[in-house]
Amino acid sequence: MSVLFNRPESDLAWRFPGTKPRPAGEPTPNVEVAYHTVRIAMVKVVVRLNGRSAFAKLDTANFVVSKMTGNVNFPTLAAQVTALKTACTDLDAAIIVANSGDHEAVGQKEMAEALVVELLAKLCASINGVAAGDRAKLNTCGLPLRKDNRPVGELPPPIALIQRPTTTSGRVALEWQGVHGAKMFNLYRSDIASPYNWVLVGTSTKTKGNIDNLKSGTDYWFAVSAVGTAGESSLSKALPAMAA
Repeated sequence: MSVLFNRPESDLAWRFPGTKPRPAGEPTPNVEVAYHTVRIAMVKVVVRLNGRSAFAKLDTANFVVSKMTGNVNFPTLAAQVTALKTACTDLDAAIIVANSGDHEAVGQKEMAEALVVELLAKLCASINGVAAGDRAKLNTCGLPLRKDNRPVGELPPPIALIQRPTTTSGRVALEWQGVHGAKMFNLYRSDIASPYNWVLVGTSTKTKGNIDNLKSGTDYWFAVSAVGTAGESSLSKALPAMAA
């Protein structure tokens, strides 16, 4: 924004040392002073579902529903949370029916999936509107914060670890929610549950990965950690899974 104003020569000389008064009769020039607006980016949460499976989208939406149900920071969004919960129930049922391969059932699943994504995006926008950049409130909603350029310290463990369907014998396919600041993820396997005997079995730069060469029909336990500039996070919640 710029403001134009006329100032007396004496005032200009006082405010700007070295300014000489102009000869009598010569018009005083306009002095332009520029004011620069500094914009501070508001903290927001985002929905990151591009390229993710219907299972992963459903799991993410269900997680947000669990965090938002009864959330005292967002009491005015209860109706949106209920609508998303209903859509998640419908998508869960549609996924089961679509496993038959019936074209109509698959189409119904895709419609149910699109509705969940749409409602989650609208809820995300409402959350940002209510929180108005309050990081403490946003951290309670279940959605990740938008990336910014600030240095990232110690990372939290990944969440929403799930098993994806696979027809490859001896494989367990995993997927999880990304972590802001993570450069890669470590995948761990345990053959027993009490106590776990974690062994590093793979890495991934994406939010999914496959563990192969397992014994078909055998139960295992899996966990994932996030790796960033500050090191490796703690492990995610353990996921029991049977090899295909």
